Amino acid sequence: MDYRESTMSLGITDKLLCPCCGSQQHSVNSVITYAFYFFEYLPIFPVKRETRVQCLQCQHPANSASDRKLIFSDLSLAFFNKLRLLSTFTGSVLIIILLSYYFSDEQQKNRQSQAYIDAPKVNDFYYLDYRKVAGDKRSQNNYRIAKIVDITGGTVSLTYGNYFYPMKNALNNGLRFGHSTNFDYFEKKRQHFSYAELDKLFQQGFIYRVVRPDFNMIGRNKAVYMIDGNPVSSTTEAKKAWRYIPGKRQNTQGMAYLNANYIADRFEQAFVLLQQSAELGYAPGQTNLAELYLTGIEGSRDIENAAHWLFQAALQGYQPAIEKYRVICQLEETCEIEDFYRALNEAGTSYQIN
Repeated sequence: MDYRESTMSLGITDKLLCPCCGSQQHSVNSVITYAFYFFEYLPIFPVKRETRVQCLQCQHPANSASDRKLIFSDLSLAFFNKLRLLSTFTGSVLIIILLSYYFSDEQQKNRQSQAYIDAPKVNDFYYLDYRKVAGDKRSQNNYRIAKIVDITGGTVSLTYGNYFYPMKNALNNGLRFGHSTNFDYFEKKRQHFSYAELDKLFQQGFIYRVVRPDFNMIGRNKAVYMIDGNPVSSTTEAKKAWRYIPGKRQNTQGMAYLNANYIADRFEQAFVLLQQSAELGYAPGQTNLAELYLTGIEGSRDIENAAHWLFQAALQGYQPAIEKYRVICQLEETCEIEDFYRALNEAGTSYQIN
């Protein structure tokens, strides 16, 4: 912190008589010493205030208390001197305003992140702070990004980014410059968490921000996920070419009912349509029906039926169903994942293990 004097002329007074030369003309100056950071002409707060009175003819100072009282009997001059003092708090006022805006914005982001933690969706981005688990021992590996790639029942699957960042700004700049659009940015391995575990990590500060990208069209049939107007995913086909596939229509209608909050019996109607889609052999319909069984929206949770329909979809090589089956198999003691892989191999199914 540095200090500077600011002098302002308050005019000339004829209310005093100089004891040296007898002149009645005296200059009145207000001198305020104030503190500042970096910007010399932006005062933070005053340190000292004084009024200097000098004879214009012989430069003799007249700074006695009685002299100042006589000068400032003029109300307007006294008010101006007080107002001048208040102006030296300009920097403090600006700092308070900026801090208020910053903390208000941070609280809003924190509330939004909590809402996304409570109701996660695929493609949500998690900003991770590894200092909460590793301390300051990894100064260059403090921050990381994770992304939701699947939600099976009450289990959320994340993939972590392959890159660490030393500061939060570096992480934000990494997203802004398109790091996450690289095909090898995220790890292939998936990490599985329950809703309660994610909420605990958020409360601990390990997950310090959750962002839900916007799905934006960038061409006739191309789209990309964006955060703050910056692409964070590679371009995808927005709408696939239409062709008739048994069960696809029922699946589309069923998912539309699930999202129609204004329909009272939307779950019942969605269940009927998704069941029709699954029986027609449509793999996404079978997977979505399994999700209903897993979440217990249509009655109680039914792991057996969910596993059945995921297995049927997996036999068709539908990768989301394969990943979901692996998740529920880890949660069930009686499930043997080797038997699942053996069945896929015997059916000649093409699949990947991430």
